[in-house]
Amino acid sequence: MKQLFSLLAIALLLLSCGTDSRHFSIDGRLLNLNQGEFYVYSPDGTVPHGMDTIKVQAGRFSYTVECDRPMTLMIVFPNFTEQPVFAQPGKSVDIKGDASHLKEMTVKGTKDNALMNSFREQILSASPAEARKYAVSMVEDNPGSHVAPYLVRRYLVATDKPDYATARRLLKQIVAKQPENVYAQRLLASCEGKQSLSVGSSLPSFSAYDINGKAVSNASLLAKPTTVVVAWASWNYSSTAMLRSLCQKAKNSNGTMAVVGICLDPSKQSCRRTLKQYDAEDATTICDGKMVDGDVYNKLGMSNLPDNVVIKNGKISARNLSQNEINDKIGN
Repeated sequence: MKQLFSLLAIALLLLSCGTDSRHFSIDGRLLNLNQGEFYVYSPDGTVPHGMDTIKVQAGRFSYTVECDRPMTLMIVFPNFTEQPVFAQPGKSVDIKGDASHLKEMTVKGTKDNALMNSFREQILSASPAEARKYAVSMVEDNPGSHVAPYLVRRYLVATDKPDYATARRLLKQIVAKQPENVYAQRLLASCEGKQSLSVGSSLPSFSAYDINGKAVSNASLLAKPTTVVVAWASWNYSSTAMLRSLCQKAKNSNGTMAVVGICLDPSKQSCRRTLKQYDAEDATTICDGKMVDGDVYNKLGMSNLPDNVVIKNGKISARNLSQNEINDKIGN
């Protein structure tokens, strides 16, 4: 009987923890958001099916995901801002915040998330240059944290002016401390292979297939007088708005302009759905499921979302333009 009570006590203890050793869970509450839906994905591709959704009811939400090693989850809120959550097997976290002040959101439950909370507080009123400086310092002080590769990508790689030299230096420190971190290894390899393609340079050689199985290469991008390559994702409104605008321009160009999309969605299904929604099915679209690790995305030196490369007469005419700059460059 005593043994039975002991087993029951252990079972109750495990249930009270809420998460077994093969999963990670999130419980959250946001003020000023009664109901809605979030996207969640992992930049290292560990979320099953590439992307999930989190339902919000009465301001509360919960999410459980298979987790057999540390990983980074990106939560995409209705206003299309993203917040990282650092997952560990058998752990759970609580998220609290105000939907109108997401920068002040807190994630409690693990050391990595506590470290990210402190970084958020540090950059709350910082300029972009100061935030980058703080990110570098945080990585140098914590190369063994899973926050470190996220900060390198967010503040040194996926920016208007990437600093690949500093990114490579920091990533080498991270990999030395975390030799099992596949995502950090891939990010380092991506930075080492990243090409700085300046205006006036020729396209690098590449070959890929679009979502319909048609071959796409650097040569095929030269078929029209003007081709715009745009990187987009279904969860990023700015990028889908840019894609839709470019596709409309191409339709009105009398055959002088083409659009090639690089979709950073992890699945072709969500890619196709978004193309249909935005009437962009005429665009040649590459979606290899590798997200920011995609071959063409990196060979073209892209690092942002949205990002773009304008090709005129076989040369790179412009890159990483805003929507207004695109209008000025190729006409309204």
